[in-house]
Amino acid sequence: MNKSTFCKISCILFLLMLGSTVTLRAQDTPSDMVDYRGQDGASFLFYVTGNDNGPCFGGEDNIYTDDTPLAVAAVHAGFMNANETKLVKVKVMAPRNNYPSINRNGIHSEQVDSSEGSYQLLPPSSGEFANAPTNMGAFIGKYDQIFVFRAVGGKEGTIWGGKDGIYTTDSEIGTAAVHAGILKPGQTGLVRIKMLPGQSSYPESTRNGVTSHSFDAWEGSYQFISHKTP
Repeated sequence: MNKSTFCKISCILFLLMLGSTVTLRAQDTPSDMVDYRGQDGASFLFYVTGNDNGPCFGGEDNIYTDDTPLAVAAVHAGFMNANETKLVKVKVMAPRNNYPSINRNGIHSEQVDSSEGSYQLLPPSSGEFANAPTNMGAFIGKYDQIFVFRAVGGKEGTIWGGKDGIYTTDSEIGTAAVHAGILKPGQTGLVRIKMLPGQSSYPESTRNGVTSHSFDAWEGSYQFISHKTP
């Protein structure tokens, strides 16, 4: 199996995993929570890309009508800026009798007397972060965005680059994390990964008992950044 084929297969498997996960595992992000109506008390993790242009209803205690776009509510609640992508915990709630208007973070929310469903935005705890995919191939194109995963350090996976801290998107995350000194082999921890455009070359290097491979131009890259809860 060549490098390109391996990357494509890994991307497909990861996307399938996202689509099949359930509560408290990162999954495909809906535009709003209308389809989750009636699942009161259930919580979900979604990667949300902020948007400061769109309808917003409510927001008191970060509680919104379930037809409020998640992207707009996340900016209104102060979880992220427009065009930033972060992991957000969303709790489905019962309908409320009143959703007051609140102006925050450059977004005006409208007051609504009632709605058929609600949701609340909450910060995820460390134990609720999604397990890391094999690599970052599924995130090509999301440049400068930061993703947080729970990863396990390893030494058996294949990685390309890393001499300057930048790896090809099809480099195995657990092995790259050991190479970069973020994790030790067998250690489980949170990793923050920033997506980068493709580089013209990826020099090989040996660090922390892991040797990477060199590679020429590749379509996407990533690097680890300092640990910090998003």
